[in-house]
Amino acid sequence: MTDALVALTVFGGLMMLIPSVFAASKEFVYSPAGFLAAVGGDPLVALVSPLVSHLAQIGIFSAAFTAIFLLIAGRFLERAVGGMGIMVLMVAGLYGGALARLLLTPASVTPGFSPSGGLFAIIGAYLMLYGVPRGLPVKANGGRAVQIATIAAIWAALQLVFAVVAGGVDFSVQIIEPLGGLVVGAALARPVLAWRYRRA
Repeated sequence: MTDALVALTVFGGLMMLIPSVFAASKEFVYSPAGFLAAVGGDPLVALVSPLVSHLAQIGIFSAAFTAIFLLIAGRFLERAVGGMGIMVLMVAGLYGGALARLLLTPASVTPGFSPSGGLFAIIGAYLMLYGVPRGLPVKANGGRAVQIATIAAIWAALQLVFAVVAGGVDFSVQIIEPLGGLVVGAALARPVLAWRYRRA
């Protein structure tokens, strides 16, 4: 399942290089304001928009970055939670990131050309089940939740620094959506693991 997600991610990144596909995708990718507008008119478009955002990635470098992290964390995680568990975590993360944006930045019109909610859900679940890799500036004796929160804070601070240097930051897309997915992944890791073995 991880390999299938990687292939789907790379395919989506390649398709977005086609100008007509990129232009058409703008109508379907997720944004909080767009979601609220679509709910009243076309609820199906609103419902699937977080899923569309996984495919509609700007640039092959974004797709490659996502694919690499999926390969690193996803394969290890799939051994524990299985293929269905990986899919549940990915989809839950996409919607968790979208929900975080909707609750915290409902007026945002920035389209989410990114699978960051789903990707960070995979990373959050990996950290919850396997622990924090050595070498990261996190206390080893802290609980998993505390360690993940520390890593998230460090990552968010770095994102802010890079964004300021680049000339601006969109908190809704660059900070809130990934952290929403991370929280969902960390919260669901053990329930999904238990669910797999109850089904075995």
